[in-house]
Amino acid sequence: MTAGRPATDPTRRDALGLMAASTALALAGCDGPDEFGQPLWSRGRGAPDAASYATVLELDGLGRGVLVHTRAGHAVKVEGNPDHPASLGATDVFAEAAVLSLHDPERSRRVRAGGRPRPEAELEAALAAARETLRATGGQGLRLLTGPVSSPTLRRLIGQVLAAFPGAAWHRHAPLAEDAALDGALAAFGRPVAVVPDLARARAVLCLGADPLGAGPAQIRLARDWSEGRAAGRAAGALPWLCVAGATPGLTAARADRRLALPPAEVTRLARAVATALSVPGLAATAAHPEAGAIAARLRAAGPDALVLAGPGAGPEAHALAHATNAALGSAARRLVPSPLGGEGLDSERLGSERLGGEGKAGESLRDLVSSMAAGTVSHLLVLDADPVGEAPAALGFAAALDRVPFSLHLGPRLDATALAATWHAPLRHPLESWGDSLAFDGTPALCQPATVPLVASARDAAQVLLALLGHSEPEGGPKAGTARAAVRATWAGRWNLPADSAEFAARWEAALERGVAGEAPPALEPTPRPGWDTLRDPPPTDGLVAAFVPDPAVRAGEWAHNAWLRELPQPLTGLAWGNAALLAPATAAALGLRAGDEVMLALEDRRVPAPVLPLPGHAEGVVTLPLGGGRRVGEVAAAGRGFDAGLLRPADGAALAAGLTLHPTGRRAAPPLAPTARGQEEAPRLLAPGGSLAPPPRDASLLPDWPYPGPAWAMAIDLDACIGCNACVLACQAENNVPVVGPAAVAAGRAMHWLRIDRDVLGPAGGPEAAGRDPPATQFRPVPCMHCEQAPCEPACPVNATVHDSEGLNVMVHARCIGTRTCANACPYGVRRFNWEDHRRAVAGALRNPEVSLRPRGVMEKCTYCSHRIAAARAGAAAGDGPAGPARTACQSACPTRAIVFGDLADPDGPVARARRDGRHFLPLGQLGTRPRTSYLARMEGTAPAPPADGAPG
Repeated sequence: MTAGRPATDPTRRDALGLMAASTALALAGCDGPDEFGQPLWSRGRGAPDAASYATVLELDGLGRGVLVHTRAGHAVKVEGNPDHPASLGATDVFAEAAVLSLHDPERSRRVRAGGRPRPEAELEAALAAARETLRATGGQGLRLLTGPVSSPTLRRLIGQVLAAFPGAAWHRHAPLAEDAALDGALAAFGRPVAVVPDLARARAVLCLGADPLGAGPAQIRLARDWSEGRAAGRAAGALPWLCVAGATPGLTAARADRRLALPPAEVTRLARAVATALSVPGLAATAAHPEAGAIAARLRAAGPDALVLAGPGAGPEAHALAHATNAALGSAARRLVPSPLGGEGLDSERLGSERLGGEGKAGESLRDLVSSMAAGTVSHLLVLDADPVGEAPAALGFAAALDRVPFSLHLGPRLDATALAATWHAPLRHPLESWGDSLAFDGTPALCQPATVPLVASARDAAQVLLALLGHSEPEGGPKAGTARAAVRATWAGRWNLPADSAEFAARWEAALERGVAGEAPPALEPTPRPGWDTLRDPPPTDGLVAAFVPDPAVRAGEWAHNAWLRELPQPLTGLAWGNAALLAPATAAALGLRAGDEVMLALEDRRVPAPVLPLPGHAEGVVTLPLGGGRRVGEVAAAGRGFDAGLLRPADGAALAAGLTLHPTGRRAAPPLAPTARGQEEAPRLLAPGGSLAPPPRDASLLPDWPYPGPAWAMAIDLDACIGCNACVLACQAENNVPVVGPAAVAAGRAMHWLRIDRDVLGPAGGPEAAGRDPPATQFRPVPCMHCEQAPCEPACPVNATVHDSEGLNVMVHARCIGTRTCANACPYGVRRFNWEDHRRAVAGALRNPEVSLRPRGVMEKCTYCSHRIAAARAGAAAGDGPAGPARTACQSACPTRAIVFGDLADPDGPVARARRDGRHFLPLGQLGTRPRTSYLARMEGTAPAPPADGAPG
């Protein structure tokens, strides 16, 4: 009550306050669907009304630890969990985009049969009838189909299903699975292993069709390690050496010291020639290559700090050769661990390997399932969080075989192609609403807890479906029986060997939830190549072009096709948005008379698909790269994207490489959806050799006196030597600041709204002038936010004083004054301002919106604010005694996996920005204009220590 008023005479404000409090208590005390009596189960980090909760988001089945910022129980922003080894406090574009998928209006919200909504009770009855039928037949005809699974709980439940139903089998659909890596490990060691690189230690790295800095479940950690290795090399005056050999340029190739554009067969030949030059024991055949001697000398000089990595762009022979070469070098720059997607939690000997299709190669597993369905031996199929109809190769015929299955249940987050083809469909809970567990790429386990209230009442977890199939609930004290939380607790009670109702288990469980990590990574394996390991033969030469099927940078294999943030994000090397294109070498395009945007007919065996082409510098000749996941037509967002479906060409075995591709121009234009972004005045890239420095920028003359900044003077510094162009900062800015999606038509017209862009500067060959014509050019990535100039040209240009300077050096937009003359954008030499052509406020309204950032109306200018709301929050925390104002962190800084972005008070001589400005690599962008930008850069370094002699080694 208000002080001074009697309790019998409440004010209107008092009444409203009591109503709000009673509503909150009622909501906290009632049970929603499943176990959500309270949506958040651990103590959050931060204030109660804006807490962050630790959980896990998976990519390709492997976990990355995140902190989910919430407002009133709703998730609004994802950031990295500094305690999780796969994220270390940073994010990637897929983690940032998770909140948009959570609030996706196209999420499935109803149980469906035959594509039509049905009551949930009918599905429960159908599951009960199926369970009784399967019990009577011993599970004959039951098949489980999942994506890649590292979850200990799901693997345990799958094992229980297989034990309860002796005729059942498990299969795996993983369109991006590296079956070649499995074959290579089996050839070298006789067992599946996972390679965990240590790029912080590695001083010489050879990548054979590998892109460790590219998108994937290990990208965040590997990028951090790589940047730390670069920093140590700069301090020592000798940068690490990185060589990339492969067909399709990637983010790693953009930062490599040597780039060899080679087709896959030539990559294998190079791997064998390097092994020959290093006298790797056990080679059944030798080879020569003109580059092998110099590469081998680099690796030999690095000794245990040398590393050879093979990736999807290489065949199984190259993977086996990489393992043997690392063993011969005594490489300590990588660990071998049990595969997180391997057989942990399943008794392969008792169940039989033929029932564990998920343990072998994904392509073979799916082919075996389709064969059984086509033969009519599958009576019940459960598809858990997978879309084989939409993502499996069309040549496999999955959809036709599915029609022969009497009972099929698809559990998925949206109405994708498999949901529409299955007998039944049930909505799947989003990971931010779910209980679960997961392993990181290095095997580190972590728990997944709900970080938001459930948004779809009828949604369920995969664990619930498996428990319903088993027809029993696990004995568990506390949570409701038969729930995903009960299943996860039972798993970890067993792994920790503690009673689930004990105080010791409760304390350990709570600590694991709060920290976001449930244990340590498994100990490293130390296998040695077995005798006669070199049993795989190099691929023979083939006629025609080679098709390389790769994950799309935005949608992967298609599972992210629904996400508009990712669809609109310009891809790092091509600039494509809202679609894809067939990538090929400029020389190949010139030989065929093709230019960007020409349509061709791609043919592989009897399969054909039209596609636009895009020549890409650094691409290998004789290879055509076909990004997966395009051409989707299910869902409004997916259908809005242009492009083609490479799955129509992919062989039935799901191989990443296929020879015999032909390409014929159609004479039509099908311009690829490039995303032009306004760039400012061009400036020559600055490159420095190790130990080099730039002259300090001169103080420009001005007729006006310097403005004093008695308080904080906010500034940013961006290290171009650390930036890998991963786009995490761009998407973090979009998620943090309610930046709207404008759609493919507006993007094509140059009206994208991103407040932060990544410019791509093409550099000369890394090997210097002597490498011209030999090495593909390198690419420099340059994040460009608002410069927040102290002498900003935009401010005097504004006729209504809508863009002004504050006392802390921020260039501020007053949207209430802006009338959209766009004179400020014309005056800005950096091209960092965006004009809001449409009213997008409705598109970012609701629970997804960050309430700390206002929505902007149509007809105003927008730009980076240095996350001024975060600065205000830090200032409020300092005033309340919770800490100084200095720790304010921008969204882009928090997301960056390489810590390329630092932000802070320029007036603090010991602060990160002041230290960066004292670095010899520091420079001001377009400093000759006298704008005095608060955003500055550190120059990229190129070159390494002189190459050691090849010692006359063969090759």
